[in-house]
Amino acid sequence: MSDTLDLGAFKHVLVPIGVVLGLAVARLVNAVSTYVQHRDRVRVSFAQAVWTLAIFLLFVGQWWIAWGLRNVEETRWSFFTLIFLLVGPCLLFLASTLLLPDLPAEDELDLGETLDRIGRPFFLSLLGFIVWLAVAESWLLREPWLVFPKRAFQGAGVVIFAVGAVFPSRRVAAWLAAIAFPLVIVAFATVRAKLA
Repeated sequence: MSDTLDLGAFKHVLVPIGVVLGLAVARLVNAVSTYVQHRDRVRVSFAQAVWTLAIFLLFVGQWWIAWGLRNVEETRWSFFTLIFLLVGPCLLFLASTLLLPDLPAEDELDLGETLDRIGRPFFLSLLGFIVWLAVAESWLLREPWLVFPKRAFQGAGVVIFAVGAVFPSRRVAAWLAAIAFPLVIVAFATVRAKLA
């Protein structure tokens, strides 16, 4: 008899996480669709477009790594574990909502200007997500703190998001996007490519 959560219970626990991630991806796709439909009123920026792709990959990655939760011992599951597990997807949802605001009824939307305005909370939400991810992997999946190269990628994310939070501007966001996007690709390709 296994002491891990049975797959039926695992699916039950995973449902609220999936709901938040599903709503977040739907929000992201809907915002992009709206911007395309009203492209005459939307000024897109390089940084905003790259961060949108990066956040989409983080959503997919979050869903992908949730499979590892099936191995968490049954005794470690509680209501508070579930609440903790919802924090990460909610932080990503917050970041995507900040990055992709609703289109004003009549006015134009300058997404570069939006980055100037929401840079600090956007990067703080991503910083919170990456710290949450490291804690979740260490606490629930019992991974050692010093796992290379995973923690190196997460450490780089902490630095990138902290710099973005301290210097919130579209120029800094563009530079950080140019660094972070390839890093996300390499991280998923080397660390998270297979279901464990």
